[in-house]
Amino acid sequence: MRFRPTGPYYQSQTNEFETMKNNRSIMFLFFLSGLTLFITTCTKDEDSEKVRKEAITNKLNDEISSDTLESLVTWMQGMGTRFALSDKHRDVALKIKKRFIMMGYADARIDSFMINKLYGNVNYQQWQYNVVATLEGSTNPDSVCILGGHYDNMLKSGTGDPFTSGYGANDNASGVAAGLEIARVMKKNNYSPRNTIKFIAFGAEELGLLGSYDFSGKSKLNSEKIKMMLNNDMIAYEPTSDKTNWYVDIMDYDNSHNLRYKAEDITRKYTVLNHVNVNTYNKQSDSYPYSVNGFMALFFFANASDPNYHTPNDIVDNCNFEYCREIAKISCALLVDNN
Repeated sequence: MRFRPTGPYYQSQTNEFETMKNNRSIMFLFFLSGLTLFITTCTKDEDSEKVRKEAITNKLNDEISSDTLESLVTWMQGMGTRFALSDKHRDVALKIKKRFIMMGYADARIDSFMINKLYGNVNYQQWQYNVVATLEGSTNPDSVCILGGHYDNMLKSGTGDPFTSGYGANDNASGVAAGLEIARVMKKNNYSPRNTIKFIAFGAEELGLLGSYDFSGKSKLNSEKIKMMLNNDMIAYEPTSDKTNWYVDIMDYDNSHNLRYKAEDITRKYTVLNHVNVNTYNKQSDSYPYSVNGFMALFFFANASDPNYHTPNDIVDNCNFEYCREIAKISCALLVDNN
């Protein structure tokens, strides 16, 4: 038998102990209630944010027009050659800049860089030009999402003179058109991203990714906060009309696998496209220099092999702009998702 103390002092201590236990229980219940409220509030906020982004994405994507994409590619094809070493290369850049300004990007600018390039036994030292239009971020203007594609074109040896001809409809008027069209619908709908979005038409890609190496190198040197770079190159060739067999190749890099997974989710959710990940050519377009400089980048590319590549047959008539629209929708949705 264990001795049990009695008396007023013990009773007082017992009551105080019971009171403390009750207070602790009440405090614990308050804590649980607060935690539940916090979790519920966060969940509701997350759900609300998800619904907001979905609504914006659907609105913007609905307004991306295959007819406008075709019109833009036709406009660029009509410039004749866009070869980086031709006498017309500055004029091409200025026309693209003017197009951004017409859409409401009053601060669209030319970003110049010098090249030293040997071509056809001639050494060319000349200025080249990236074209940049900016949609300023409302909350984090120093964090930047980039949507890019190169505007210059090329012809294979023996198919023509790139200095005087070469239409480059799929390669890569299609990628520039996607950037211009997404910029248009965002400006038209007064879209206000939390982070800054830069729409860039890169110069001299066909000479060795020179425009994107220069621009991404400057960003690294200046310690800029590049959240992601999305690159569209050759996104309009699809010979079949059967949409169930339309595929997009989403290429990534060692530091951007998670971004690719998000892009694949978005592709399934917002487009009719199937997706593959074949990185065979991921070093051959403007996303690669961003990866080299430590930034996350993706490269969207038509999965069907284009027989008109770098030939005079790369024209509007051989492009599929409904297919091009579907790929453009991926970039638009990713930009909204990251803002």
